[in-house]
Amino acid sequence: MRKGLLYLITVLYCSLASYGQYNPSDTLFSINGKPYPSAPFAELFESNKLLDQHNQALPLAKALDLYIDFHLKALEAKNLRFDTIPKVIQEIKNYHNQAFFNYLYPFEISDQLITETFNRIQHFVKVRHILIKIEGRATPKDTLKAYNEANRIYALLKRGKKFSKLANMYSDDLSARKNNGELGYITVFDMEYALENAAYNTPVGEFSKPVRSQYGYHIVQTTEKIKNPGRIKIRHLMLEFKKKNEREVIKIKADSIYNLLQNGANFSELIHKYSDDVSSAKDGGILPWFGLFEIHPEIEKAAFLLKKTHDYSLPVKTEFGYHILQLLDRKEYNSYESCKNELLSLLEEDDRSRKSKRELIEELKLKYNYKENRKHLSNFYSILDYAYAELWEPLISIDGKNYSQEKFAEFLSKQESKDIYENFREYINRLYVDFTNRCILAYHKKKLVKENPELERLLNEYEKGVLVYYITKSAIWNKEVANDNNLRKFFDQNPEKYKNNLDFNKVRKRVLLDYREHLEMNWSKKLREKYSVTIKKATVNKIAILKNE
Repeated sequence: MRKGLLYLITVLYCSLASYGQYNPSDTLFSINGKPYPSAPFAELFESNKLLDQHNQALPLAKALDLYIDFHLKALEAKNLRFDTIPKVIQEIKNYHNQAFFNYLYPFEISDQLITETFNRIQHFVKVRHILIKIEGRATPKDTLKAYNEANRIYALLKRGKKFSKLANMYSDDLSARKNNGELGYITVFDMEYALENAAYNTPVGEFSKPVRSQYGYHIVQTTEKIKNPGRIKIRHLMLEFKKKNEREVIKIKADSIYNLLQNGANFSELIHKYSDDVSSAKDGGILPWFGLFEIHPEIEKAAFLLKKTHDYSLPVKTEFGYHILQLLDRKEYNSYESCKNELLSLLEEDDRSRKSKRELIEELKLKYNYKENRKHLSNFYSILDYAYAELWEPLISIDGKNYSQEKFAEFLSKQESKDIYENFREYINRLYVDFTNRCILAYHKKKLVKENPELERLLNEYEKGVLVYYITKSAIWNKEVANDNNLRKFFDQNPEKYKNNLDFNKVRKRVLLDYREHLEMNWSKKLREKYSVTIKKATVNKIAILKNE
């Protein structure tokens, strides 16, 4: 049910975005005198997105009832102050953050970035690293200490010390003590962009300068570079080793199935009949697309040796059993034009195509003439000063608007007290940065809403959707509402519905669905008695004509 509500919000937004500003005269209905335009509903209805519980498109009258009920419930939730409940506030905030994301961090993909991605995907590189970790709440002092340690190790490498030995001695990646810092083979998008840059820009056998990631500082060594053969899609038939003493029997069975294939047997039918891999057998033995280093090495080796579509392999032995593979499709990255669209899709999902939060903050500081009065932060370095000082001095300004010490004090009061156990001055400095970042982002978000009407509508629809979910949960889905006593009472009052099933326990699920539908109908009726709903019939008729109803 929740997914259904949020689906309605999403499709509602899509229609809002496509229609832009509405003509006030094109009103579909009004609630307490407030008009609701026809365009969003018309778009939903004409594209069959207003569905019943069986996912069938609703007729016009029922679709309109559902749409009006959605807005009535949102209004009722607002009036009952559901938007003041902490968990509701948080969920609205979460959806709003999703809505803002693409406006704050629009992806920017240059031809240079696409070309770089194409060039990198041609190869896998084998890398190892030395990590000097930086904890999540590290102070600038901690960061500098880690940076200096990374540079000390880098200097040792430059003087000829062995990478593997230094990885074992100093790396904070504990696996390095077993594998000399090995990370294995990687290709584009397998690592953070900064580490990927270090891996691809460092010649084989050499090592990078210290590189910063979210985990700390890394020194990366590239040890090998191999051709990327692309990705393939296969189906397989697996005969599992279920007992230790039956391996030879399984081998004979695998060979016999292989002989059947050579004599023209249908592979899909053999998979359905013999394969022990239940999860893939129901899909005809088809496995997801994979590339190098993503599947069992013996299967990978045999699969990439298949040259033509529909070729199949000899039985392949692994520790799990015998496998016979068939090549279904192959995807190579030899041609820029053939893989450009796929690379664009991958880039759109990757952080390298968007500004970082730090870059955005720096850009906004310039845009909005951000200014600081750091001297006024001194009042907060002592708990006594912080408690008794008159905190009215401006701490920062954004576009000429001052944010006082008092605002920062309010922000501090909402932080968890356990943070204070770190150095108090460093604690204040860290939270000051967090406070200023939040202020400038909040200011920018207000600007974005003013400049983008479709964003404002999306925020409103998300809020309505969350409110409708929580009020519906309270009124209809709550277990206390649909308890056994109420269900039994409903069951007894409606014998005609269940005349062939006198045992309540056998039809309880059906009774629950019917009871909730009954509650929905009564609730809808009460809402329409409480709020004045006026439907503009001429507009409804226009929609009916367009849909041939």
